[in-house]
Amino acid sequence: MILTVADIKNLDILKDARIHTGQLELNHCPVEWVSVIETPVEQFVRKNELVLSTAVGCASDTDLECFIRDVIESGAAALAIATGKFIKTIPPSVINIAEKQGFILFELDWHIRFSDIIQTVLEKIEKIKREHFEKMENVRKTLLDFILTGKTLEHVCQYVSESVRGPIIISDKRGLIRGSSKQVPPLLEASWIEYFHIQLERDGIYRNLSQTKQWVRYGNSYALQLFIHSAGSVQGYLIVGGFGEEPLHEEEYVEWIMLLEHVTTAVALFFLHEHAASETEWRLRDDFVWALAKGDIHSWETILSRSKSLGYQLNLPYVGLIASPENLSELFESQKENRMSKDHWLNNLIRCLEEEAENIANGLALKTMVTFQQNELIIFLEVLHNQSTETALFYVTSLEKRLSLLFPTLLISWGIGKQFGYNIFQDTYQEAKRALDIGRKRNRVGIEAEGPYLFADTKMDRVLESIAEIDELKELSETLLVSLLHYSKERKIDLLYTFRTYHKNKSNVSQTARELNLHRQSLLYRLRKIETLTGCNLDNPDDVFLLDLSARLWSYRI
Repeated sequence: MILTVADIKNLDILKDARIHTGQLELNHCPVEWVSVIETPVEQFVRKNELVLSTAVGCASDTDLECFIRDVIESGAAALAIATGKFIKTIPPSVINIAEKQGFILFELDWHIRFSDIIQTVLEKIEKIKREHFEKMENVRKTLLDFILTGKTLEHVCQYVSESVRGPIIISDKRGLIRGSSKQVPPLLEASWIEYFHIQLERDGIYRNLSQTKQWVRYGNSYALQLFIHSAGSVQGYLIVGGFGEEPLHEEEYVEWIMLLEHVTTAVALFFLHEHAASETEWRLRDDFVWALAKGDIHSWETILSRSKSLGYQLNLPYVGLIASPENLSELFESQKENRMSKDHWLNNLIRCLEEEAENIANGLALKTMVTFQQNELIIFLEVLHNQSTETALFYVTSLEKRLSLLFPTLLISWGIGKQFGYNIFQDTYQEAKRALDIGRKRNRVGIEAEGPYLFADTKMDRVLESIAEIDELKELSETLLVSLLHYSKERKIDLLYTFRTYHKNKSNVSQTARELNLHRQSLLYRLRKIETLTGCNLDNPDDVFLLDLSARLWSYRI
């Protein structure tokens, strides 16, 4: 609570004081101190100070006009002039100056002692400060008790809402609302979610801790967003609504922040406690899902019993998926505002990936089992019997869309198994793993991650993998391509890619030229050069088959 000029005017000692100007500012102008000043003002008056004066040094109206101008320029809250001995009445010219500036001007009875006014005002200021600190201490103790006794964030929000008399929302770092007070305006929630998504698109999930407070507008009101953080990382957000068009002046802002930082500290403790409690469960789940993927199943009855205790349902058809983050080191190095160690950062990232994988599935009314092992996110996803591939692809698209908001620069490669059904976890995992490995080799991951890769689409790759090590075929392909590759390296023209594109377009010269962004004559020159270097006739189907097979074998081995 801030002491205003209106509060000062309501004191018994000043109840008969006359207000000449600034009536509209009484409730908005804070008073931080009180002093007695005569001319000259110079640097003796500070901002938000109630100034008492007898104007003893003002021998004329002009002197008094200069005096009030100096007081106004100093940023004082108000000026109270005692009339009767030195100044009989306040001149109209002085009142006019105060009126134009919207400045509060009092007229006091000469017999009121300034020392009594100072004592009364300072006692009021101290009382307000004491009450404020008692309130903060009470809030701190109550919230700590809430956390230690296992109260939910809904209870925290409601208590804080009643304390500050405004709507409260608490979300986690991914923007999921974990608690809110009663009767939060829908516009506040919608506006904050929109604001949060703008932040995500701009910065991703990692935030700069040097800017932990922002104002969010909703309708004609404002909400204050504060970061909930600990150990150098953001844990969530506290949103406090109900502020007016001009939210807070400096003194009020400081007091609000002092109070709300007690709230964010308590909620950070809640998130840490929750994280510690869930970490054990996550590890048990990780070990269980990894055992399924490896086929480390000694007793199906034991596995069923463990699955029930972990909340999993094994009596559903699942397909295996693997998501492999390709640039974790680069992502960590790019987080300049990050204050965590790499191990701590990576652990947070892994948990976030696992939670998002589960949340997306829950949103699609599908069951999942998730673990992160060997730098890969392994997912067993429930699918419909007649829509296995479609379900898996839609799930991957939805998850990637969400992750692109949280981690805009994260590159992920996907592998999706072909088999789905009951108790085939190892088989579908191995298929997804194989699809991912083949896809990486096919697209040279490290330059750019593409996909997802379906095991069902890797038939040709698996055939090539089987025959790639046949000595006679290796010798044939190397002999056929050696001159072509040497020429391409010297001239920096990828003739092998030119042939592959030409063959993919079914020998259509115009279409190939457009795709390669070449003039038609330039493409024809390249095609003749390929024939010369390989001894193959591109109009001969057998030669084209042999050249295509050699090109595929060479590309597969690099």
